[in-house]
Amino acid sequence: MTTVRLLALATAAAAALTVLGGAAQSSAQPQPSGSPDTYVTSWDAVGTQSISAAALSPAEGHTIFAYVAIAVYDSVMAIEGGHEPFAVDVDAPEGASAQAAVAAAAHRILAHYLPAQAPTIIDPAYVTSLGTIPAGPAKTNGISVGESVAQLFIAQRSGDGFRAPVTYTPPNPPIPGVWLPTAMTPPIGPYLGLMRPFSLRSADVFRPGGPPALDTKEWARDYNEVKEVGSSTSTTRTPEQTLAARFWAEPPVQQARNSFRRFVGEHELDVAQAARFMAMVSVTYADALIACFDAKYHYPFWRPITAIRAGHTDGNDATVGDPTWTTLLAATPNHPEYPSAHSCVTPAGGLAIARFLGTPKIEFTVPSLTGLGDRHYARASDLADEVSNARIWGGIHYRFSVEDGIEIGKKTAHQVLAHHFHRSND
Repeated sequence: MTTVRLLALATAAAAALTVLGGAAQSSAQPQPSGSPDTYVTSWDAVGTQSISAAALSPAEGHTIFAYVAIAVYDSVMAIEGGHEPFAVDVDAPEGASAQAAVAAAAHRILAHYLPAQAPTIIDPAYVTSLGTIPAGPAKTNGISVGESVAQLFIAQRSGDGFRAPVTYTPPNPPIPGVWLPTAMTPPIGPYLGLMRPFSLRSADVFRPGGPPALDTKEWARDYNEVKEVGSSTSTTRTPEQTLAARFWAEPPVQQARNSFRRFVGEHELDVAQAARFMAMVSVTYADALIACFDAKYHYPFWRPITAIRAGHTDGNDATVGDPTWTTLLAATPNHPEYPSAHSCVTPAGGLAIARFLGTPKIEFTVPSLTGLGDRHYARASDLADEVSNARIWGGIHYRFSVEDGIEIGKKTAHQVLAHHFHRSND
């Protein structure tokens, strides 16, 4: 933990307001404490817009949202109290505005990690956000809290391995079972499994045993399953399975953040509750993804699109190759197959939602981004089952990969939630 006294920061915060050119309007109305949040969710939307504009990969997007969510959560907890901070513990002046702290913390993190988006998206959003909060000591002190927490957290995460220059070199000539990139662009996230996690002791703490050997019955069984049900011309995949596969192929970061914002609104969470919820799901997602990518590049296993077209090379008589085979989903993610990333992060997020609510009955809705229709999940287990099966139905994963991914997600969620976001003794 890093502890600082937020005294003598009012001058700096006042200077920041001056730079904003009168963003504070006397006619603006504060958001009363305990009323439904609009600030945590609006800054989550700003983050989503910024990440989309920057065309970031899911590896980058989920990591940046963890940075944002932690800074926002620690800022709000410094002011509102009630739960232990995650990374930065500060003393906030009495009466500081939690909403101003949210805006300042989120702005500082997003501008740091996405500087190219600051002039057009992040900075204008900051001016607008602060303009809804009346001028005065509460606003000034709230900005000071958010700025200080964000700066301290950025310093803590310095050198954590995010976007480190790590490369993957595919085998040449190809080796049966070893991943070959599925796009001309650089492989996604080779650095991610080498990052310092947010809560886990290390990225490899939950590393699974690896995919089955190519001469086993398990390999042949799961190869033939995805070959049949995941084919673009499958006659056994149902229309509902096809719909689910296409739904879960929507942009994953944007899809997840939309669902989290909807949850906050449906449950009318106040600023402290919203900050805690967003931090719980965001940290769980990020650490599950870090653990997942550790396994991906430790066991760089080939995708079905490669394996099935080269089925004659794996030495298994039960796997018949088809050089013309194509997947239901048009694009196979450009990172190793094992384990399934969606199966790591989405079930982990479901468990975080269940912990926040205190019940496995999450009644959670994921909105569609492409007009396929929203999908609702009564329990966390329903969410885990569908997202994992959908990756097989889409033709991009094997059964053993989604099963091992779910285990990583479960273990990560239990670890993160066992050690963080508890009630404080203050």
